[in-house]
Amino acid sequence: MSDRQIIETDVVVVGSGGAGLTAAVVAATEGLRVLLLEKTEYFGGTTALSGGGIWVPCNRLASEAGLKDDPQLALQYAEAVVGPTVRRDLLRAFIDAAPRMVDYLHAHTRARFAVQRGFADWHPQLSGASTDGRLLCPVEFDGRELEDYFTQLRPPLTEFNAPGGMMFAIADMPHIARVTQSFKSFRHVARLALRFAFDRLRHPRGTRLTMGNAMAARLLRSALDAGVTLWKDTAMLELINEGGAVKGVIALRAGRPIEIRARRGVVLATGGFSANEVMRRAYFPFAEHHVSLVPEGNTGDGLQQAQSVGGRFDGENLSNAGWVVVSVLRQANGKLRKFPHLYMDRGKPGCIAVNQHGQRFGNEAATNLVEPMHRTGSVPAHLICDRHFIKKYGLGLVRPGGWGLKRLISLGYILTAPTLEALASRIGVSPDNLLASVARFNAQALAGVDDDFHRGRDKGDLPLGDPAHQPNPCLGPLNDGPFYAVKIFPGDSTTTVGLRIDHNACVLNADDQPIPGLHAVGLDMNSLWRGRAPGNGANNTLSLTFGYLAGMHLATEEIAASPRPASQQQEKESLDGHVH
Repeated sequence: MSDRQIIETDVVVVGSGGAGLTAAVVAATEGLRVLLLEKTEYFGGTTALSGGGIWVPCNRLASEAGLKDDPQLALQYAEAVVGPTVRRDLLRAFIDAAPRMVDYLHAHTRARFAVQRGFADWHPQLSGASTDGRLLCPVEFDGRELEDYFTQLRPPLTEFNAPGGMMFAIADMPHIARVTQSFKSFRHVARLALRFAFDRLRHPRGTRLTMGNAMAARLLRSALDAGVTLWKDTAMLELINEGGAVKGVIALRAGRPIEIRARRGVVLATGGFSANEVMRRAYFPFAEHHVSLVPEGNTGDGLQQAQSVGGRFDGENLSNAGWVVVSVLRQANGKLRKFPHLYMDRGKPGCIAVNQHGQRFGNEAATNLVEPMHRTGSVPAHLICDRHFIKKYGLGLVRPGGWGLKRLISLGYILTAPTLEALASRIGVSPDNLLASVARFNAQALAGVDDDFHRGRDKGDLPLGDPAHQPNPCLGPLNDGPFYAVKIFPGDSTTTVGLRIDHNACVLNADDQPIPGLHAVGLDMNSLWRGRAPGNGANNTLSLTFGYLAGMHLATEEIAASPRPASQQQEKESLDGHVH
């Protein structure tokens, strides 16, 4: 151990998703020397795979667009969503800090957001809910601005892209839907396709980045601008604990352990535990069927190390993950392609989800269809539709227009049959039940009212529907064969179980006292929402907001007595010597 190299810095951040990058950028912008460690070969974490939205009540951008909000209403709404177990101290800190976080990032970094209009809060029946203005989405970013780091940014889920890998933003979707009906939309899509074609002549993928990939790229560029030292392929082995205080980390880099001393502290942002099979079995229902979308490095490292120095989990949550309906295709190389059924198919008119009995079990347009899957034991289930639906909207990996349908049928991903009775046999459900379920649904669709599960009743359902379809944008009949089905599973895009922290993101011990030198953000902190999020982007916004709070707290803490290198230049050279 005496031969182990020792280096020093002010702050060590472990993990490079939105939470870790924000903490690093803020701390560095405030004048601290920051070293960020990323376990995998890519920077960006779960954020780079996400939709990229952030839920920010009372934000300035919405106010400038003429949308009114009130912090007391936002507080009231969030308390009603989460219920009596909500951490009011953290909630008040969030409501206060989230708008400041957006303003800070706009003022000091490359991060840019815009109001995403038309998205209501997920629980509109609760007091304080907003119909518009709380969802912000990242502005698209030119990946070329990352220079050599462009290839080190975690690529997005290919399922969010067009065939060939071209990225789309939410704002592009109406143009895609009208591409054959509107010259303006055709020109918009053609311009994107032309840029993508030129990009592929010079780059491994398109440089127009959208959604979570744009946000991760903007934060990564900001980290570079702020002078953050970035190490990828570097795993944290353990925290350095001296007298109950965290003084740094032992990391494994290029096969060698390195002792990294942190004068101000360590920020854990390792992404939770979705990629840890043992922890999934402990915390997820139907773990044997569960499909996680998160990066391979999210194995609970931060949680386990924090517990080893006295940190603890923050009690029971309403659910232990942010659930997502997922379908899978096993490729020839044995790897799984995972498609998250977020907004492209299941809420559109003419598609229903049925369980192993051939019966509907929940509102297909609800944000969380996994909860009724778990509650009713409908695991796995199937989405089914008719030929009109799949040609117009697609189904899973089948893109709108029916692109890829024949190939995906041949691969067994899509099951098809000329009649509902024959399809029932193919997916292993009762033909009588399926016929009855479709007949009942069709009658309700024509009336525009779902008496069974109230699909399309709440404004939160409407973004998953088709606004051009009336009387209910989420309801349409399944009439004409052939019919199609895809098997769906419960999955997650985030865990919610994490460490108990205070309003500065400091990890708390068994006595509810901060562990000196240790912060936790992102998926390593217990979710403020405890598994019941208030709206689109609510998980991303916790990452950025508490990353901002951690970075600011580190910048204002008194520096513990610790010898510095002979010069700042000596310290920088010590870190830079390990970058490659």
